[in-house]
Amino acid sequence: MLSGRSWEDYLELAVTEIRDYGATSVQVCRRLRALFEGLLASLPAACGPALHAELRLLDEAVEREFADDLRRAEARTADSQGIGGRRTRDAAPGGAPPDEPGP
Repeated sequence: MLSGRSWEDYLELAVTEIRDYGATSVQVCRRLRALFEGLLASLPAACGPALHAELRLLDEAVEREFADDLRRAEARTADSQGIGGRRTRDAAPGGAPPDEPGP
């Protein structure tokens, strides 16, 4: 009889290879961060330590893989839709994003 696996085991199995092989992709990092943040918001607090550990590993990978500040900042920004691009949710409808001048 095989013993069951823990939550941490399943989480590690689910994300380690994606993180390790996708760490050079800004979008993979953004999607993983969105996954972790979503799980933190919806799962019981008992799952938090494993999720925070995975976030730390993701942060370490981002630091290691992205030398320039802009790409590092992008890789640290969750993308729950998975479509990439600049974040414009704070912009007024039809307006420029907050960090860009208007028309």
